[in-house]
Amino acid sequence: MQQQKQITILQTSFAKREDTVAYLEEKLPGARITYITESHMLDDVRAAGEPTPAVIERALLYTMAAAKAGADLIVFSCSTMGDVAEYCRKFSSIPIVRIDEPMAREAVALGDRIALISTLQTTQAPSRRLIERLGREAGRTMVIKSIVQQEAWEALAAGNAARHNELLNESIRALDREGYDAIVMAQVSMRALLPELQEVRTPLLCSFYSGLDMIVEKVRAMA
Repeated sequence: MQQQKQITILQTSFAKREDTVAYLEEKLPGARITYITESHMLDDVRAAGEPTPAVIERALLYTMAAAKAGADLIVFSCSTMGDVAEYCRKFSSIPIVRIDEPMAREAVALGDRIALISTLQTTQAPSRRLIERLGREAGRTMVIKSIVQQEAWEALAAGNAARHNELLNESIRALDREGYDAIVMAQVSMRALLPELQEVRTPLLCSFYSGLDMIVEKVRAMA
């Protein structure tokens, strides 16, 4: 009998997990889905403005722990930690992926003018670098407008999810009128906005489905 694969997801917050687990369990029946969560890591990155050596070292230790615990695939689910994921990949015997890479590839395929929206400044640089790198690999020069909706983050941190969603919805609708080739929602948590933005004409990209489908494809390929 073939042993089922284990997926370990590294998180920087105790965000809602049920939707992710349900999606992966539907696509990969019997797969073992585990989490390693360090809720202070994002605070440390925000305070420093970028991942510090201590943050990188902790992330590296978490990937080592995941491998020791039997992980077949390690997923960095926080876009702010994208560059850290690529660093950890160099030292890991287990495949490491960042959940936003398929979304970035979609953005490059859609065109050169991209709006990149997040609620954290620290998410912008790794997301921008990823899109620009993939653009160069495709022979394209990406023109990216960064939008940081800090007020939305503050609202969510204060427990006001409705205000968080309202502010982001307003910003995305404004971007829709500016003629971009794609609007990239840089944080996977923004998936909650999609039902309210169905009238947006610009392709609206979120890493939830594309990122999870990448995980499914990689795990199936291991079989």
